[in-house]
Amino acid sequence: MIIKAVKKQVLAQSLECVAVGVFEKTTQLMSSTEAVNTLFGGQISAIQKKKVFKGKSKETFVLSAGEKSPEWGLVFGLGDKDNLDVDTLRHAAAEVIKQAERLRCKKIVMIFDDFSEVAPEMAGQALAEGLEMGAYCFDHYRTQNQEDKHAVQEVVLVFESASFSKFEHGVSRGCVVGNAVNLARDLANMAPNDLTPQIFVDFAKGLFDKKSGVAIEIIDSKKAHALGMNAFLGVAQGSIEPPYMLVLKYLPQKGKKALGLIGKGVTFDTGGISIKPSAKMSEMKGDMSGAAAVLATMSAVAKLKPAQNVVAVMALTENMCSGNAQRPGDVVSAMNGKTIEIINTDAEGRLVLADALCYALTLNVKEMVDIATLTGACSVALGDVAAAILGNDETLINSFLAISEITGEKLWPLPLFDEYKEYMKSEVADLANASENRLGGTCYGAKFLEEFVNDVPWVHLDVASMMHYSTASGYRVKGMSGVGVLNLVAYCCGWK
Repeated sequence: MIIKAVKKQVLAQSLECVAVGVFEKTTQLMSSTEAVNTLFGGQISAIQKKKVFKGKSKETFVLSAGEKSPEWGLVFGLGDKDNLDVDTLRHAAAEVIKQAERLRCKKIVMIFDDFSEVAPEMAGQALAEGLEMGAYCFDHYRTQNQEDKHAVQEVVLVFESASFSKFEHGVSRGCVVGNAVNLARDLANMAPNDLTPQIFVDFAKGLFDKKSGVAIEIIDSKKAHALGMNAFLGVAQGSIEPPYMLVLKYLPQKGKKALGLIGKGVTFDTGGISIKPSAKMSEMKGDMSGAAAVLATMSAVAKLKPAQNVVAVMALTENMCSGNAQRPGDVVSAMNGKTIEIINTDAEGRLVLADALCYALTLNVKEMVDIATLTGACSVALGDVAAAILGNDETLINSFLAISEITGEKLWPLPLFDEYKEYMKSEVADLANASENRLGGTCYGAKFLEEFVNDVPWVHLDVASMMHYSTASGYRVKGMSGVGVLNLVAYCCGWK
């Protein structure tokens, strides 16, 4: 799908589909909307008067074609004018593209006024993101009825303003970010037999060429063993699929410290010997969503070229149950030498991240962000509305909270009280990987990870709550969400 911004568009019958926005609780139409209202014989005013269409966020309405109007007209809600934000625009664009797909439109013209409430660059970016994310459909394995998908081939965003160049730039980078989110969704939606750690690594190799500015390092099991990554290897030993630490380096400023991104990449999680219930175990193909978000973020970084250095570490393995699998009661040592008693083999994410965090510390990082589908307790606490954020640095936490207000990827802070250390006491090792009291699971999991970051500023994003959506709404799609990419890209690029 082609998305482009233009400064001028002649409204004519030859247009296939025209879309405009309307605010809630107002009868005064914006100039662009009034022009479309006239083109469609006053239908927008009529549906407002009859309260058939109220202009609420995510609301759309299809106008009837007249003798001199385009074939289709779409009106989308912008919500309360005083509370207009980029996430509302993102959702609006997603609803428009979905409605246009239903109408089998090939080309849409969306017309916008210069909203004083939202900066033009951010508005353009949000609209492009919403279009890309709203059009997403995972049909990799479907062999029938594909003619009904992806009807829209081009979207033209019209913005008649002196700030057009900023809007156009925002559209350009929004396309990059939206495609990155969809990449993360694709990876998480792939069947686990088609996305093993080896296939993930091979895909990454094809994603970054020499011109990308991203260097790739691959740590196989032999090198991992030499580095002392026995927490990571302990999880991997139950699978016939070889594990890898995938390392990406984007270093435009030679010699300067980097932001470190760390992703959990368990490409399928049975729970190991502490096996999960069979119900919904198929969703555990998405237990690599953290690594998918990190890889997708790096793909966007390679295109957007931010000034700061960024390095990424993804711990890729399966967690299987077999005659070689790790047992409850085993003791392993992480790369930093700390010993860990295995209480529950289904608490494997913190084990692979422990060694990934340790390795990231060797890469000259100034701060670290890890992202993982770490705990089911996060879903109990936050539902599918927000992800949890925890860390050792209030400034870094607050930076991500501020970014989440813009991106719409909600984060909620949880504590790392020292009392949680009591939960990780072991009678035989330095740490226990799980507590059988089942209390404070999300906080305890993060407190465990804190043992492997030294004094480097660090935040942990537990996105288990938002890994998968059961229903679609706006740019949220049914299936794997691609959560984390919007926040991570914004932070890497310094957008506020």
